[in-house]
Amino acid sequence: MRPKFLLALLLVVLAVVGAAFVLNQLLTGHPAPPPPARATATLTTSAPVAPSAAPIPAVSSLPVMPTPATTNAWTPEQRQAAIEAETDRLQQWSANDDPASLSHILADLTHSEKEIRQAAIEAAKQYGSRDAIPVLKDAAANTSDTKEQMDLLAAAEFLSLPPIADEAVQQPKTPEQIQAAEQKQAQRQKRLQR
Repeated sequence: MRPKFLLALLLVVLAVVGAAFVLNQLLTGHPAPPPPARATATLTTSAPVAPSAAPIPAVSSLPVMPTPATTNAWTPEQRQAAIEAETDRLQQWSANDDPASLSHILADLTHSEKEIRQAAIEAAKQYGSRDAIPVLKDAAANTSDTKEQMDLLAAAEFLSLPPIADEAVQQPKTPEQIQAAEQKQAQRQKRLQR
């Protein structure tokens, strides 16, 4: 594949993941945690900086990546509900035929929850795009879970197979096959004339 295409695909995936995270933070209503005390102390003791033309946003208004401490704050019911909601979204995306849906599916291949990663593998297979093959293989190379690695490689192999319906349409008959079909047709007509 061309490096420009891979770079563009990577940028789109990163943008989608970032947008999904920000949207998730806004929808779930989790406030951003306050900055650590050491960070505040170092900010106040640093040398003064010349004012810039654009105001700098407050630290609390910037999106913050979830830390293990904040993700553990979920109850098991909330965690399971979030997994089920994302699994449902993956099923919906797998039925769509647009690049944005594929980007969402591929982004979930690296999700922190194993159940969502498994659902993303199935969604990638159902979506049926060969564009997912390099991402599936890359995810397989970056996982230490042997079963998940096998599932990712099996999905990549599945997507690399030619579709059954396209195979019959795309492969023209050979001259021998055409001649055999004509002979069978001629034999049928002879039997009907008797």
